Amino acid sequence: MPTPSPASAPIPIPNSTPTPPPLRHHSEKLYLLSLINAQREEAGAPPLVLGDNAAAQLHAEDSLENCFLSHWGSNGLNPEMRYTLAGGHQSYHTFLTGLNYCITSSDGYRAKSDIKTEILNWTENLAEDNPDVLDRRNKKVNIGLAWDTYNSTFVLGFEGDYIEYDRLPNIENGILSLSGATGNGASFPNDTDLGIDVHYDPPPHPLTRGQLSRTYSRAYLRVASLRPPLAAPGYYPEHWYSTTYRGCLHPYRLPPDAPAPISYNESHQLTREARDAWLACPAQTLTVPWITASQWTASGQQFSAAADLAEVISQHGNGVYTIVVWASAAGERIPISDYSIFHGTTPPTGYPATQ
Repeated sequence: MPTPSPASAPIPIPNSTPTPPPLRHHSEKLYLLSLINAQREEAGAPPLVLGDNAAAQLHAEDSLENCFLSHWGSNGLNPEMRYTLAGGHQSYHTFLTGLNYCITSSDGYRAKSDIKTEILNWTENLAEDNPDVLDRRNKKVNIGLAWDTYNSTFVLGFEGDYIEYDRLPNIENGILSLSGATGNGASFPNDTDLGIDVHYDPPPHPLTRGQLSRTYSRAYLRVASLRPPLAAPGYYPEHWYSTTYRGCLHPYRLPPDAPAPISYNESHQLTREARDAWLACPAQTLTVPWITASQWTASGQQFSAAADLAEVISQHGNGVYTIVVWASAAGERIPISDYSIFHGTTPPTGYPATQ
């Protein structure tokens, strides 16, 4: 048996800034929210509420300051990691726009118009570009806005509102445990309606503009799935199952010295190349282990689970283990929680938790 791994590193909560990130550019965010909700109303979807998670705003500011456009941040965090560090624990999906280059006056472009005009122009085809805009399962949207005279970055973090934890997901001595209750129509008609997947990413480290500009999408490496225990003499005939993974464009696999774009046109060219490379990326077949839980309750709206992940952690090592929880809602099985556990690694600071 592998040696039990140490407890997960606690998530530091830095001092709050004078103006909390979710409140920056508040009137502009409300304007963008009104445009999104107008599109949802036209499609017959209920309105979204403006979220108060800081991750989207901080990512927009990071992108503008460091002249890149990626779901990954310059500190090496992906959306779920940022969202967790900022106090989030619901389902979470992001959509963003911007450039992998910072335009300056010497580039010969005109200055941008006022920011509300930029927002209006961006949202004209927003629902066509991203299905999350009209998705009825989304309940909130966290908005990040950052701009200067020539550049703007917009980040949308779509969030569910289906779960409240009594015990947040945690790994201690190799044991994953979590418990809570669902709401907003999510429930567990049967104990098998609770789903728990475990994804893995290496310990975060800073990324260069060259790496970020060549990363088109987010890859999810699933390393385990949990299932309920069976009463004796029942047993599971299968201990593994197959899925696919398209991880060839993970930014950590790209060389840090990859050159960053040096012009507006080159930025667009690199973005197109990254997109085409992602679409051409061959899917790898993964064999994912089933972990039979030592404790499992899923009935009505209540759930709890515990399982030994020591062998999984022994195989993959320290890093970030993101726990994805599934439930039933409106006749379908949906993800209701994305929560990243920084195990044996210290996360970057600067993410004030939602108050």
